[in-house]
Amino acid sequence: GHLHERGFHPTAVFGALATAAACARLHGLDVEKTSHAIAIAASLAAGLVANFGTMTKSLHAGRTAQSGVLAARLAAQGFTASLDVLEHRTGFLWAHSPSGTPKTEDGVIDLGKNWRLERFGLNVKRYPTCYATHRSIDAMLGLVQSYGLKSDDVKEIRVRTGVTQKLMLRNADPRTGLEAKFSMEFAMAAALVAGRVGLSELTDNFVQRPEVSAAIARVRCTTTDEIMPGDQPFAPDDRVSVVLASGNVLEHAPVVHAKGSWQKPLTREELEDKFLDCATRALERDQALELFDQLWTLENVKSLRELLLTGDVR
Repeated sequence: GHLHERGFHPTAVFGALATAAACARLHGLDVEKTSHAIAIAASLAAGLVANFGTMTKSLHAGRTAQSGVLAARLAAQGFTASLDVLEHRTGFLWAHSPSGTPKTEDGVIDLGKNWRLERFGLNVKRYPTCYATHRSIDAMLGLVQSYGLKSDDVKEIRVRTGVTQKLMLRNADPRTGLEAKFSMEFAMAAALVAGRVGLSELTDNFVQRPEVSAAIARVRCTTTDEIMPGDQPFAPDDRVSVVLASGNVLEHAPVVHAKGSWQKPLTREELEDKFLDCATRALERDQALELFDQLWTLENVKSLRELLLTGDVR
C-alpha cells in the first residue's frame, strides 16, 4: 500500500506484530502479556523496499516471523514494552501512517470488529513475481494467447503502469532469476517467449537466454501519476500494447484487477495449476493432485494428520 511509497515493506513491518499476536495465542498468554508481545514486536518491525530484487527482500519475511516469535517468548518471560506503543504520538501508527496523523480514537479503527478479510476475501498471487507486474502480465498473456504471438512477431512492447509500481520494479535489465522477480521488462518478455510466467521462468538460465534478453530490450515502460481509489497506490489500471514487426499495433483492454484478486478470483483449475507448479518440485504429480483435492475440501478434514501423502517427498 502507501507504505511502499515511503520505502517500507508492509510484510516486514506488519508481519512482526501479526506473528507476535499469533504466537502469543499459541503460548496461551493473557491480555497483558499479549499486549507486551505486540509492543515488543513494534520495535522489531523493519524492512525497506530498496532491498527488493535482492536476497534481503526474502529475508524480510523470515526475519519478521523470527521477530514475532522472539517478542512472544520475551513477553511470556515477563519482558515488557509500552502498552500504548501503537497509538502514542511517537508510536507505531504515527511512524508508519501515510498521512503522519493517524486517527486512533476509539471507534475509528473498529479493531476486532471490522475484518478486511470478511469484507474483501483473499488475494492470491497468480505469478511468482512482484504483485506490481500482475495486471500487465494478465494483459500480455491475453495478447499472446489471443493472437498466437511469437517473439519474432513483436517489434516493441509498451506498458503503462503506476509510479509506485515502477518504484518497486527496480530491475529493468535483470541478470538473475531473483532480479527478474522485480522487473516489468522481464515479466513481459517471459509472457511473450514462454507463454507463461511461472517458477520455471524464474531461473538464471531462462533469464539469460538470448531470446529473453532480446525481448527484454524491446519493452518500453511509461508511468502515470494517477492512483486508483482505495488503499493501494497503484495506477487505476495497467495498459499493454504490442507493436508488430508489420507495424500494426495490438492493444489489450486496460486491466484494473489482476487475476487472483478478490475482485477477479482464480478458478479451481487455475489454482490447481499454480499449486502443481509449486508442489511438483517436491512431490510426484499424483501426490500433489491428491493433496490439492484434500486441501480444496479442508473443511471436511478433522485433523492435519489426515493429510496423508503416499510415497516419499523428493
